[in-house]
Amino acid sequence: MTLKSAPFEENIGRKNLDHAAPAGIVNGVDVSAEKQSWRSYLWDSWDKSPEERRLIFKLDMTLMTFGCLGTFIKYIDRSNINSAFVSGMKEDLSLYGNELNYANTAFSIANIIGLWPCNLLLTKSNPKWFIPFLEIGWTVCTFAQASMKTPLQMYVLRTLVGLFETGHYSAVVYLCGGWYQKSELGRRLAIINAATAIGPMFSSYLQAAAYNGLNGVHGMAGWQWLFIIDGVISIGIIIPQCFLYPDVPARQKPDFVFTERDIELARDRNPREGRVKQGKFTKKQMKRWLLTPDIWLLWVISICNSIGNQPSGSMAFWLKAWNKIHPKSYTVAQINNYTTPIQAVTILVTLVMAWSSDTWLKGRRWPMLILGGVINGIVCILLAATPVFPHNRTFRWFLYYQTGWAQASNSMFWAWTQDTLAGDPGTRAWASAGLNVWAWTFIATVPLAVFKTTDQPAVVAGNWTAAGFCFLLAFTAAALAYLQHSRAKNGKNVTYEDEEFESSSDRIGSKDGNSIPIVGATKSSVMEITTQARV
Repeated sequence: MTLKSAPFEENIGRKNLDHAAPAGIVNGVDVSAEKQSWRSYLWDSWDKSPEERRLIFKLDMTLMTFGCLGTFIKYIDRSNINSAFVSGMKEDLSLYGNELNYANTAFSIANIIGLWPCNLLLTKSNPKWFIPFLEIGWTVCTFAQASMKTPLQMYVLRTLVGLFETGHYSAVVYLCGGWYQKSELGRRLAIINAATAIGPMFSSYLQAAAYNGLNGVHGMAGWQWLFIIDGVISIGIIIPQCFLYPDVPARQKPDFVFTERDIELARDRNPREGRVKQGKFTKKQMKRWLLTPDIWLLWVISICNSIGNQPSGSMAFWLKAWNKIHPKSYTVAQINNYTTPIQAVTILVTLVMAWSSDTWLKGRRWPMLILGGVINGIVCILLAATPVFPHNRTFRWFLYYQTGWAQASNSMFWAWTQDTLAGDPGTRAWASAGLNVWAWTFIATVPLAVFKTTDQPAVVAGNWTAAGFCFLLAFTAAALAYLQHSRAKNGKNVTYEDEEFESSSDRIGSKDGNSIPIVGATKSSVMEITTQARV
């Protein structure tokens, strides 16, 4: 393959510092997923040098901690609106039509508008200021939701919350993709993804506690206290981020957490992008954003995942609907609590999938995507084809608890995106944001047609639709795996094909004059790096 012109204006050279050799890097190629000891099957840092373990520990305590906590409170809020709806907000705000659908659509549209600008700005800005700024705006709007009196106020506030929340998850994944190796990334994203399930679970318990313990306190309903508690939790997360949030290795500067040796080691741990700093976006780079087939296939997988997960939201409506058939079947607290095992099952499956992908599957992401899509598709078919209110509720109850298999595979396509596009920060940021842009586009539209609030909990058309998307998810994952396998077999690569890559070995030092060339980082070795990733 011929390499032609450089998509990056500046790369970062190596500083003349000694540090431990990073594990899993052979001739400038990340083979960490291929070569693992039994200890790394338990936890990936246990077979690394003490210096590298310290670096990973620092990352886990900062990037992972903030990623999990930030995602946790965001998903509490997303679930809060539904928990509040079945806990008195419906009656207080007179939401007897599809107003909840419209509010969720407003939230989705705001996310869509802000995602790409947010992620692309992240390639040029410092996350320790950029992300807390978004968090502050989000917190103010979350508090304001406790004062909602009309559907219009709900639409406006959900729009603002969506705008400030936009890009948080994709930004965290983008930063993780810059720091962690292939054998580490799936597990880290699964832990963050588990927060997307823990948040709704916690929200249900929180709503039950707020309804029972705070309903009527200071003249406010229990559902209003839910938003106040969510805002209070977020305040404690914002402040430390301003001091501890790391940037990507290529832009990270020494501070009281990461030393210069840590940063150099981190850059060597990620040979495809550790020393690549995004300059201005070029026409060739933007052309790659639109014409790379891998990106579009990953986006289709994300779309299918988002719709395949929709039936999980029907269980709360199903429990509440039983009260019309048999009055006093379930209390508000029970309605909130009995749905939480959906998230518990999702968390368990998420972790099993990620550990499998990073260990015995040697970094392959597609098998777990196929597994999650097929199982979730079968569950959706059974929900659509069986009676909504059967004499024996056990089987349908069980089916609802299995509706999170597609969501459990979520971390797989996020990790796959980072694996595929490593080496091009701008394209990786663009594709990561697109995963959510297209997902939210479909979430904002499809439920309005087949998951209407007025049709809950039956939503037969919605369950059939979700089943179709789940099977399409499995098919698309298989197609992308085949495409990448064929490309690697033929010696081609996705990111730099027909373009020249300027490595640090081509430059005598960086702008600060303190760098030296990277020994052995030839153009052929850089090209080899991008073709040896296992698919």
